Amino acid sequence: MFHLSISIIQLTSILRKPIWLAYLKLVILVLFIPVVNADQPNWVLSGTFVDATNAHAMFVEENGDELLVQLGDDIQGCDLMDVLHDSAKLRCKGKDYDLQLRSSVGDLLLQAEYEESQMQKATVVLSKNEVTDYVSEKQRLVSEIGFLPLIEGEQVVGFTLSKIQPGTKAASLGLHNGDVIKSVNGVSASQSELFMQTVQELTDVPEVTVEIDRSGQWMAYTYIIE
Repeated sequence: MFHLSISIIQLTSILRKPIWLAYLKLVILVLFIPVVNADQPNWVLSGTFVDATNAHAMFVEENGDELLVQLGDDIQGCDLMDVLHDSAKLRCKGKDYDLQLRSSVGDLLLQAEYEESQMQKATVVLSKNEVTDYVSEKQRLVSEIGFLPLIEGEQVVGFTLSKIQPGTKAASLGLHNGDVIKSVNGVSASQSELFMQTVQELTDVPEVTVEIDRSGQWMAYTYIIE
């Protein structure tokens, strides 16, 4: 019979080696991924159906079960936003993702969770009068900050900020030139009508969260209005 004898000092020395650290990270990753998807089926996009009046996406589960999802419906907590001949666009956790044929929704959810964990967050407290006055002074607002629609595939996906100068109200909110506003209070900029309605109602809510893409780094500013 084989016996392994090793001291605490020897074990500590082994675990300090880079190869063991990499191995431990791999084990943690393998154990973590099933836990994330354990409570939901991992649907795979198997086909799309597009006609002049409607669009559907066909998903198949690992056990072979099929599900036909209509444009606007929910799949694994993600909204089906668009269907093309070889892909589908889903909105997961407030962000849009393109799902290619034979790709899984579970992979998108993992990506969304990872991006959310990497997002930098900040909180700013504002007075209600301060917000009301600033929003009501439309000329001042327009002069201090520019909003340029960011269009991809004939659809608005965000608003690029410009004209922000040091010392202005816009600068005190943490906004930078070149920032792209992607969503406000969970409503994506690609939902044009609902997005504009959400922006117009900002003075009536106690808290506003703005998600921004800053040169590839996702930021979330939460403004608490008291």
